[in-house]
Amino acid sequence: MSRKIAIIGAGADAVLALTQLVGARNGIDCVYSDDIIYWIRDCSHKVENFGIQMDPLGVSIIGNNTTLSCVDFHRKFDATRKLGMKFIGFGARRDYNFMNYYDTSESSIHLDEGKLVDFFWDNFTKQHKWGDVILVDKRVNSLKINKKGCSIDGEAFDFVVDCVRGGIAEETENDYHESYYNPTDTTLTVNRRVPGDWNYTAFVACEHGYLTGIPTADAQTWVYSYDHEITTEKEAVADFNKHCEIKKHCSYKKTNHDHNISDYCIHPCGRYARSGRALGFNDELLGFKTYPEADLSEAIAMFLYEDPDRQFSNFQRLEVEDRWEDAKKDYATTLAFYCQFGSQYKSDFWVKTREDSCRFLEDRTFHDAERREVYQDGYSHDYIPVHENIRLDYFRRQSENPRHLKMRMTDKGSDEIYRTVGSNYQIFIEAIKGLGAPYADKFPVMCDPILPPEPFGEINLDPLEM
Repeated sequence: MSRKIAIIGAGADAVLALTQLVGARNGIDCVYSDDIIYWIRDCSHKVENFGIQMDPLGVSIIGNNTTLSCVDFHRKFDATRKLGMKFIGFGARRDYNFMNYYDTSESSIHLDEGKLVDFFWDNFTKQHKWGDVILVDKRVNSLKINKKGCSIDGEAFDFVVDCVRGGIAEETENDYHESYYNPTDTTLTVNRRVPGDWNYTAFVACEHGYLTGIPTADAQTWVYSYDHEITTEKEAVADFNKHCEIKKHCSYKKTNHDHNISDYCIHPCGRYARSGRALGFNDELLGFKTYPEADLSEAIAMFLYEDPDRQFSNFQRLEVEDRWEDAKKDYATTLAFYCQFGSQYKSDFWVKTREDSCRFLEDRTFHDAERREVYQDGYSHDYIPVHENIRLDYFRRQSENPRHLKMRMTDKGSDEIYRTVGSNYQIFIEAIKGLGAPYADKFPVMCDPILPPEPFGEINLDPLEM
């Protein structure tokens, strides 16, 4: 039983989708082991050698489904270890910057996206050499979908995974809606040919946006993110220059995004899916987007290969959409959580960013029954007191309730909308103390978080370990 499946895209997200699908198809008991998988990429569109972040799930997808070792990541993709995240100038504190240190078991890395993509394009069929993986170098001019499948420039396929920013299916151009929360829509990216010798991702609050600093073995990638409706390109460049002096090193690449996000992961027709860039994640703060992109590539693979008796069933598709809905909320909540106390600046960008993040985190429609349990003392189970500031008082109440405090301190304590922030108690503590949350001192710790040595707002990129 053979099907034709195509992945369209030229970035790391397409590599993850390809690797995940081929791995699922090659499972011992897979009834669709004869599927032919096509990777369609326009090689005339050069993938920039920009540094990107890759979370442990993305690393494991590649590691589990190829013969690449951790050493190969460093040898072939100029990878560097990501031991955590450093926030410079963020939050209500004014005495120090702060760090989020990752668990020692996590294998998060930075790598060169261009080198990753080119390597897979040149070498993937060496491992999968039986004609069941076909690489096609072409620009897709037409993608049409229907209930029976898709057609790419007139050629029929049973299923297509679209990893192109904005999606390219003709019938779905308007299938995007405004994200729950996303403070930026435009980026300026610079690649400095100077080795990045720090081992974390750096986030720097700037007057009109924020910088993301990604180190690779032979370069530094800096991304300035801003909202074009608040900040002009001229203002953004001037602000960027204050920190990176981009004109002295190289030109920048401007990328126009928007605040929109895909209505779905798998189209209701069941024959077309969006993954990676096509989903609409665009903000570089935190790098959190890499997890849902990897997670949803896994969900698409499960949809295609896990249960042949339910192939293309709407019920199975809706299970994937539940994961997509959770991903959208997690993405927005994580961004809003780190922006809710503003930064060292009182500019129009930061005033709006803080107001919008607080408004989202106070939206009661996102507070489900599990979260209401924290408020149950003195109130009915389904009632959150109107007078309470949900964004702040939720955690205060949680810290005062032994049961919910114990849950917060375990991996079972993050079932509400803050699960991405609170999935690790250590990271949660570092974040709330670093941001200056008013409830931070109510949560018990064995010792206070390690403070960076530099004054608040000052950029210091010393490595965490020599």
